[in-house]
Amino acid sequence: MRGRRLAVLLLPWLLLAGCGGTPQSRETGGALVVSVLGAEPAPEGLRLYAAAERREGEAWQKSAGASPAQAAERLGCQGEQVVSCAHGEHLLISQSAADLLPDLLSYAFQDPQQSTETLLWVVRTDRLEQVFAGPADPARRMDVLKAAARDRQGFSPVTLRQAAGALARGKPVLLPVLEPEDGGLERTGAVVWSGRSFTGWLSEDEALGAALLLGQKIHWMEGQGDRAVSLRGAGCRLIPRWTGGRLTGVEIRCRLEGSRAGGWQTETGAPAALEKGTESRLLAAWEALGWSGGAALLAGRAGLTCPWRWDALSQQWQEAFPALEISVRAEIAAETD
Repeated sequence: MRGRRLAVLLLPWLLLAGCGGTPQSRETGGALVVSVLGAEPAPEGLRLYAAAERREGEAWQKSAGASPAQAAERLGCQGEQVVSCAHGEHLLISQSAADLLPDLLSYAFQDPQQSTETLLWVVRTDRLEQVFAGPADPARRMDVLKAAARDRQGFSPVTLRQAAGALARGKPVLLPVLEPEDGGLERTGAVVWSGRSFTGWLSEDEALGAALLLGQKIHWMEGQGDRAVSLRGAGCRLIPRWTGGRLTGVEIRCRLEGSRAGGWQTETGAPAALEKGTESRLLAAWEALGWSGGAALLAGRAGLTCPWRWDALSQQWQEAFPALEISVRAEIAAETD
């Protein structure tokens, strides 16, 4: 909030600022108020894209520079239209931009224009121009994805503030992945970001399972038509099991709530099949986080159930993780009429 308030206070001056920092008048048809920023590697260092919601013609621009600050300055100094990034809601980074992310996060906390509550997404492409210059409107599409995240439909993105906090603690963070499709963007999974690299890509099912493991209260649909069911996460516990003082296993217990959209409750075995499907997602997510370097994400969740053994768990977690015996159980409580 502090960053956003500062941006509002500085915006009138910024709209009059020239490229050399000297205030001057700029005759424009109005400012390009950016809602989506993009970043990818470039020979100069990095390339920035900026897009506003399209009304007439194209509403996007790009620039490049040796640093985020230089690229942002050049972004606001080209063409006849003033570019304001004070209210950027989304930052998209390409799949090859993992090592740029620390610098982008640092810039976000230094520049009063940039809100640290901006949502962070990874786009599985090396060139973001196809997203910003394509026929679809990236700003409107990101508004749809943001609404889905706000309603906790599937795996949710993190803010720049949350990503910076994980980086400061030396912890990995799970970021949502988008892929260009038919000129637009579709959510297709998640990726583990650790330091300066992406260490593993999770499918959509694995990302959903990871969200449950991490305690997110998400919901998603199973089936279709009059057989569709809305499932909601209602709590997931990771219970460590010990043999003497040695960590040897983890029980995963996940509670779900189901809303009927048709006749699924009358079909023999239907709830059991949904529970089994959820268990498969949880196990797949556990394995994916393990091989992708995201095991540390789960240590805190396991520690919640045995805080008195946190020292032993934290010391053994990484080494013991690959050999832990895992049991998974999902239970669905269906809504009644």
